[in-house]
Amino acid sequence: MKRYFENFLLMLQVLTRIPINKSLPCENTDFKRGANFFAIVGLVIGVIQFVVYSFLIKFFSLDIAVIFIIIIDILITGGFHIDGFGDTCDGFFATKGKDKIIEIMKDSRIGTFACIGIIINLLIKFIGYTTVLNNTTSYIIILLPMISRVSIVLISYIGKAAKKTGSGNLFINTVTFNEVIINYLLFILIAIFVLDLKKLFMILVISIITTILFNKYCDIKINGITGDSLGANNELVMLILLIALSGKF
Repeated sequence: MKRYFENFLLMLQVLTRIPINKSLPCENTDFKRGANFFAIVGLVIGVIQFVVYSFLIKFFSLDIAVIFIIIIDILITGGFHIDGFGDTCDGFFATKGKDKIIEIMKDSRIGTFACIGIIINLLIKFIGYTTVLNNTTSYIIILLPMISRVSIVLISYIGKAAKKTGSGNLFINTVTFNEVIINYLLFILIAIFVLDLKKLFMILVISIITTILFNKYCDIKINGITGDSLGANNELVMLILLIALSGKF
């Protein structure tokens, strides 16, 4: 039990900027076990965003509260996933061969397509949250970070590594079906209390389809996935869900 708790703390260290001042075991098996806690890490992030939103909405407009939801996410994660999204935009839209795309994705400098992608990302989040929070429970603020992190576990399971080395390989081809199921069950266990079954089903289906299609696209572009792909999938799932939940269904 102690080792599992340490693995949870390890995931907080890896996926967030939440200060965990503790030396933790970092073997491959620790990252594999840690993958069980992606949904919980998303829950932690979502709860912090929800608390900030619930306070601000009492004194400010919805627009201001939503801006801070987005800012809090970036502060908690250090822009970890949105950075992967930007790197993926830079690489995938460069119309180069596989090796060149991966080289571009590894480059720490931000390119034109990364700038455009991140701007679009933030605009969709702002408009999406503003629209969704007008017609859906505010608990969606908690659920979206959860399901987007669960999707990272799914793509790590169904995808294959595009590189022989890289931080993403700690999860890619390492995660098993068990970790996928555990994360989805944890998400459903929370979501079923605050969402109607129709929206819960829609969120699950859209997140799974988006992840499968993005994995296929990565196969076409770079013959697999990287750590940046995991972050990009996190962002893509959240953006597609915000668009879908904004619809008049």
